[in-house]
Order: sequence, then structure tokens, then C-alpha cells
Amino acid sequence: MRDSFRYAWREVFRRKRRSAAATVSYFMVGAVVVVISSIAGITRDTTQSVLWDIGAHSVAYIPRLTIEGCCVQTYATDLYDPDREGFIANNAPTNLIPGNIVETIRQSPWVADASPYLMFRIRSSLGRGEWTLGGIDLTRPVAYSATVVAGSQVVQGEFIKPGDDDLIMIEQEFASVYGLEPGSVLKLGERLYMVGAVVNPPLRPGKANIYMTLQGLRDLISTRLEVKVEDPVNAVLIESLGARYHEQAWADVASILGQTSRISSFGCSKPGVIVMGIHENTAWTITLIVVFCMLLLAVKIQYSSVIERRNDIGILKAVGWRDRNVVSQLMAETLLCSIAGGVAGVLIAIGIVYSLPAELTSGSNTVPGPFILAAGIFLPLAGGLTAGLTSSIKAVRMQPADILRMI
Repeated sequence: MRDSFRYAWREVFRRKRRSAAATVSYFMVGAVVVVISSIAGITRDTTQSVLWDIGAHSVAYIPRLTIEGCCVQTYATDLYDPDREGFIANNAPTNLIPGNIVETIRQSPWVADASPYLMFRIRSSLGRGEWTLGGIDLTRPVAYSATVVAGSQVVQGEFIKPGDDDLIMIEQEFASVYGLEPGSVLKLGERLYMVGAVVNPPLRPGKANIYMTLQGLRDLISTRLEVKVEDPVNAVLIESLGARYHEQAWADVASILGQTSRISSFGCSKPGVIVMGIHENTAWTITLIVVFCMLLLAVKIQYSSVIERRNDIGILKAVGWRDRNVVSQLMAETLLCSIAGGVAGVLIAIGIVYSLPAELTSGSNTVPGPFILAAGIFLPLAGGLTAGLTSSIKAVRMQPADILRMI
């Protein structure tokens, strides 16, 4: 075998153009596989991050006028104005949900996080109308930051922290209408609260006018009800593992809360996932077409090499070379070209991917993963073996006598 590689090395340098053409074909296979696969991965990650922000968040609740499910119960009746105040979600009166149900939802394999949420409609203290209050469990940032409000959306002031039960955060439009800012005092029911921050979250399933800690809202609600309720929760903030798994998460939530439950989310997650799949499939289709064409070129080059060298092969077989020696020689030449081309293609592709502009990668990791790098070397090698075997079959079928008559 060592002699085969030594002779193969000499043959590679003796026929430089043919060897260079074969090496370039393997180089293209390795480079195209790594570059397109990496770009497809970056595009998938970027698209997924967008879908994550538009399709992986939900608020689950149970409308009050239902007769099935886990949470049918006697409702706490508002002490002041039961027709205008009360537990709501998505502008609909709701049932209360036991706290252990939230933990059950959190155990779903399709749910990244679930958090108790409390929404309550209260009469305005600054004129007619009602305000919507949102009580957040600030110990579950994965759930609330995606479905309600996040610290990065603070316009003025500071985001409230666990224990800030006397502080509130208000929506920017709400603050503008009533002329409020951080440090202002707002009356809710019979209690006074200081505005800690003005926030401007985008459209979210759990959007409210005023946000406060979960315990702070529970304390406020306890002063508004005729019947005492222990630790009320009327909604669940749900962060699924991603838009791809959103429907599975919904199904689990529905089975836990009952079929009468409702989930408020975004309707664009499903078409977004379809588009993402189209992008991935297109990238892989292009990769396969290019790889197939390059490997066909390599096979043609190796096959043509055997035809050009039929006199040499005939002489070698006439002086005693066996078929396996010829095959070994041809395979060694192919392996040298394919390995050299594949490794060179992968190295160049790493440089290309690493140097991609930031606007294209959107901050994603630009270092190709080990699987992609392995594929960039393995595919040229597999193509080289295929080309070597194809040319070897042609070589071993040559009869020395027939070849020598043509010399």
C-alpha cells in the first residue's frame, strides 16, 4: 500500500493539469458544503430568533362561562362594581386557576417556562373608564419578559424587582394620557402607588395598562372582593421551546386546563415556520445539486485518466501487476486529490464564513460546527472513493493483449 501511495504521488505531479482539475472539483464540494450549510444554519437561527419573538409566547386562560375543565369554581365577587371590575384576560371575564396547574404546565416537554399571571380590571381613579392591571411573578423572567414586558423596554425609570409591591410600571401611552412619569403617585382602589418606570413593550399577549408584582396585585385585589381568595391566578404565561413546537405546547396546555381554555398568542408563527422550512430546503437542495455536479466532474476526470493511461496500465499488467495493484494505485491517486481538495475547501470555507458581514449573520455564531466540517471533508472523500472505484472497474476490465496491440 505504501508503494501505491508513492507511485500515486508521482503520478499526481506527472499529470499536473488533470490532478489539479480533480482536486479543484473536490475543493468545490468541501467549500460549498461548509459555506452553504453554515449560511443555512445562520439563516435558520436568525429566522428562529424572529419567530421566537412573534410566535413562541402565549397567555392561557379559561373564560368564566364554561362548564368543563380543571378550574370551574365559585368566583370572588367584586365588592365595588362587579359589572366593571374583576378578573379578566383578553378583555373577557375569567375563571381562577389553581397554582399547582402552572407547575404542571411547566413540566411539559414543549414548554420552556410557565409563570402565574394575574390580570384584573379596576375602575379608573382619574375619571370614567377602567384600567387593566397585570401582576407579574418576577422570579420567572423567561416567561414574563417575552409575554408581558421586559427590562429592555423601560423608557423611563427602573424596572421593578421582586418585593417592590408598592411600585408600579405604566405603559408609555397610558403615562402620556394621564401626564405620569417615574415618581408620580397613582391611586388604585383605595391605595396609593408610586410609578417606578414607564415601559413601551410591543404587542404582547399579556399586555396591560399597569404592571406590578404578583403579590402587590394580590394585596390590592384582596381589598376589592367580598370573598377572600388565596393567591389568585387567572392566567398562565407560557414560553414554548420555539415556534416549531408551539402547537405541541398548546395541545399540552389544552389537555391540562381543559378544552374550554383559550390561548392568546400570535397567528403568524405557523406560516413563519413554513417559510423557515422553505429556506432550509432551498439551501440544502442547492448544496446537493452543486455537490452532485462536482462529484460527476471528478468521476469524469478519473475515468478519462484511465482512458488516457490505458497504454501504461496495459504495460503494467503485462509485466505482472495484478488487478488489485492497479486498483490500489488508482484509489491512492483519488484519495490524495480528494483529501487535499476537501481539506483545502473546508479551510477556505471557514475563512469565508468567519468573514461574513455582521448584517448577514445578525450576531449569530459564524464558526461552522463539527458536523458541518466533518461533512465538508467526508463528502469529497466519499466522492473520491466513488470516482476511484468507477475508474478502477474500467481499468481491471482492460486486457493487456488488446492494449499492447494498439501501441
